[in-house]
Amino acid sequence: MNILLITSGFQGVYSFFEQRIAGALQKAGHHCASFQPGSVQSVFRLKQQLRQPDFILLMAGVRTPKAVLEFIRQSGVKSAVWMTEDPYYMDWTVPIAGYFDYIFTIEEAALEHYKALGHSRVYHLPLGTDPALFAPSPVSAEFESDLCLVGVPYRNRIELIDVLLADTDYHIQLVGRGWSRYVQEWSRHSGPRIGLVNAWVKPETAANYYNGAKIVLNIHRLSDERYNRNRMGVAAQSINNRTYDTAACAAFQLTDYRIGLGGQFEEGTEIISYQNKQDFLQKLRYYMDHGQERRQIAEAARQRVLGAHTFEHRIQQLLETIQD
Repeated sequence: MNILLITSGFQGVYSFFEQRIAGALQKAGHHCASFQPGSVQSVFRLKQQLRQPDFILLMAGVRTPKAVLEFIRQSGVKSAVWMTEDPYYMDWTVPIAGYFDYIFTIEEAALEHYKALGHSRVYHLPLGTDPALFAPSPVSAEFESDLCLVGVPYRNRIELIDVLLADTDYHIQLVGRGWSRYVQEWSRHSGPRIGLVNAWVKPETAANYYNGAKIVLNIHRLSDERYNRNRMGVAAQSINNRTYDTAACAAFQLTDYRIGLGGQFEEGTEIISYQNKQDFLQKLRYYMDHGQERRQIAEAARQRVLGAHTFEHRIQQLLETIQD
């Protein structure tokens, strides 16, 4: 097929996602051209680039100009949107769903909401990972830690660090924008127990931190985080793409429980989740003291990823859906 991939307009990790998705489409034997719409004027460039594609795939959609959406709908070309920010921005994603023939969403809880609005071709499709980049690898001392958390300081993550500082003496590595003001306060009371990289890091750098940690803390974003645009209150059930990236590194992770976890990994043998503070601390201490068991679980998670959760797997599922 001749496929036009319209990118999200986001920078940072989205560039990585979109490059891997384009590569997976090409690896599957399709021609893929990428297009980044930045303004209404970009519609003219889109018309020039269209060249009769068989399929148009839009990533995220929340930053796509309405003129581009209208052009997609009027083109007569089979189209799909991959809603990769659900459910956190559903105030913005719901209005654009009607422009497309197919809707793919990373969030299982969003399916029924789209269907209730009359969209019949809606499918759950998580993001995948690239096991060539996220892979087991020795790292230098700067990336080593007892515990590592990569991501921005949502309130549940802040609360978890408070728990760790109060009830444990582990070294904690935080990686992500926005942590500095919290670390300054924590350091006054807890000393130099926290390493900080107060910036977004490239995926290959994140992989180094995963590989250097005894335990990666994978704490999901809350459905009612104040930055969200989710007035419908759709409660997230699905796991994030960091779950796949960490597992691909054969790095042991401890994650907060979500209903959708069991459909992706086997609890207890491929991944460990916790339900509350007490459960978290109990499992954290146990696995910190049982390194061989950590490594066995982490390796089993990597094998699951290699067999089911790469970008190639996701693109195969997407294409089979639209060709069925």
